[in-house]
Amino acid sequence: MLWATRLLDVGDDLYIRELFEAQRAALGTPRDMMLIAVDEAGCKRRLFVGLPDEELLNAYYGFDPCLRRNLPKAPALIAGHQYVFQAMFQSGG
Repeated sequence: MLWATRLLDVGDDLYIRELFEAQRAALGTPRDMMLIAVDEAGCKRRLFVGLPDEELLNAYYGFDPCLRRNLPKAPALIAGHQYVFQAMFQSGG
């Protein structure tokens, strides 16, 4: 899975969620797509998008690729399969 991240103001992430949900639905809701977030200081939110294909990243303006090891330890799931999220972040996977 390819991961990318972007820092936004809290509340400015709605269009990213809508984009992600539309893209995920168009692809048949693949289990290896995930949108997660962590809130940061100063009313900022860091989003992380997990995608199965590098070409899908073109739709996410301003996102920079990141490594799996750089993902936060305790993010919040915004969109994606709950069991995949739990396996990755809540069971130490």
